[in-house]
Amino acid sequence: MPRLWRLASCAMAVLLVLTQCSAPETPPEQTLSKPRVQLMTSLPLVWGDNASMESILSGGAEPAAIYRYWQDQYDITALDSLERLEQDDPDILLLAQPRAMDPADLAILDDWVRSGGAVIILTDPDLVWPSALPLGDRRRPLVSGLLSPLLSHWGLELVADAQPDIDAVDLHFGDHSFVTQGIGKLKPITENRASGVRCKSSAADFIVQCSVGQGRASIIADADFLNAAYWPEPTLQSPQNSGAVRFIDSLVDEHIDSNVSEK
Repeated sequence: MPRLWRLASCAMAVLLVLTQCSAPETPPEQTLSKPRVQLMTSLPLVWGDNASMESILSGGAEPAAIYRYWQDQYDITALDSLERLEQDDPDILLLAQPRAMDPADLAILDDWVRSGGAVIILTDPDLVWPSALPLGDRRRPLVSGLLSPLLSHWGLELVADAQPDIDAVDLHFGDHSFVTQGIGKLKPITENRASGVRCKSSAADFIVQCSVGQGRASIIADADFLNAAYWPEPTLQSPQNSGAVRFIDSLVDEHIDSNVSEK
């Protein structure tokens, strides 16, 4: 019996060796890092509509559908200041109808983009985002974009539609279709425009792509389309199927690909 056991053990050892020699080597598991995105916004995306300090601390605050998706898709962080932008150096900075920034933040942003940073800016001249919060409450979304100092520095002016649409507007950009509430325009200006900035408009001045020094900026004259109230019902549980979400993803991918190709 011991002799049979030794023979079986040897046979198993030979079989294992042959298997290891004949089977292709399995590459070590590689974990792809998510794009690092920093978000500054006045929209109720991070904690949801009408969130209070009590609901946030108790865990009762529910993020907006698009922010839940971004949490899965990106390594995303919400910011109140750009003080550490240069140190953190994210892959993408996303400004979605942000609150007014002080001159120091604007200077940091301009310097960071010129050094190779990538920013996506959604700035709406006439935001339509219903809120139950009283007027004057700081948690209410900003009605009009307040990035004029930065935009004019880059040779752009945000203007509202002279005849704002009362009904929803259907937008189509390449393979992406989504609904929003009115849109603004980004007009080129030359007065006091900084050097090293080149911008190209598309979609009737709704989207502007700029190279700023060594960096890039995508600027969109609307932010309403982030509101899931404008999305088709099935996409509320599957935001990845929303045209609005895929549109933002395409801008992120475009900037990421540009950064990779330049390295």
